[in-house]
Amino acid sequence: MVKDNRITGIVLVIFFGIILQLLLGMADTRSTPGKAAIKFTKAYFSLDASMSEYVCNELMEEENIVDKYINQVAQEAQDLGFKLNYMRSMLYHIKTDIISEDESQVQIRITCERKRLINPVYTIVGKLFFLGETYKVDETLNIIKEDGKWKICNRAFSLPV
Repeated sequence: MVKDNRITGIVLVIFFGIILQLLLGMADTRSTPGKAAIKFTKAYFSLDASMSEYVCNELMEEENIVDKYINQVAQEAQDLGFKLNYMRSMLYHIKTDIISEDESQVQIRITCERKRLINPVYTIVGKLFFLGETYKVDETLNIIKEDGKWKICNRAFSLPV
């Protein structure tokens, strides 16, 4: 009898754990302005072309500013005698604050610190032993709701003009 209660309890805990995991997984897929700002910023500083998913159609239709930005940074790296990967950065202590918001537009201030990401191990060792330069990032992003997703709609950071 006691053994049956334990088994029933274990089965219930596992069942509720699975249900909770499914609910949290569904909640995590919801698009929010803060998530869009963070994902865009991470992609921007890691020089990942996937940042174009978070740029509004208006900016992408004018010209492909993402490709233009990556090519511009690649040229800067080449001028310094490095490859593009040298220019990538890893972000730490990311924080977002909503400045203003309405149903379809939000202004978010994103702050963080970044370190050069030559090699992930180097970056971690550099952070542990206070090696390498740390740069502050402080930017205000205008985010609009477009096609059901939140997208950045200003020339954030140093996207080409």
